[in-house]
Amino acid sequence: MSKLQPGQAEQFALILLSGAPVVDAVSYFLDTKASDAQRLAAQQEWPNQEDVLAAIQRYTGGEKWHEMDDGTRMKVALNKHYNEMAYFLWTANYTDMTGNDKLKADTCRIALETKVAGMAGQESPLARFYHDMLSKYEHQGAVS
Repeated sequence: MSKLQPGQAEQFALILLSGAPVVDAVSYFLDTKASDAQRLAAQQEWPNQEDVLAAIQRYTGGEKWHEMDDGTRMKVALNKHYNEMAYFLWTANYTDMTGNDKLKADTCRIALETKVAGMAGQESPLARFYHDMLSKYEHQGAVS
């Protein structure tokens, strides 16, 4: 299997970081007449190609995964995960889904809506209100 050229490696890395699975990313670079063996070889080799790894490192902050601090590593991982959920929603037609795929789409949509609303990792407003009320009640009880 031939290696990706530097510009292609850059684009391949961006496609992966946008949330596309390797099998989809490969399809943008192979001829439609490529054999299954060629597709499989590309799927196995291209994500580990030096130029691809360097581009991914550049686009995720310039550090190698194992050299990132915990906060950076978690942020990069969450961004990757949100992009994968967005890609799933973008490429799937909800009306064609059934069973687990529909449940997955609903879960992705809720997580992305929460993220876009700025509420990811936070309690809902109602839960915060409830905790505030409990805190005030406990504080008043301690004062009496």
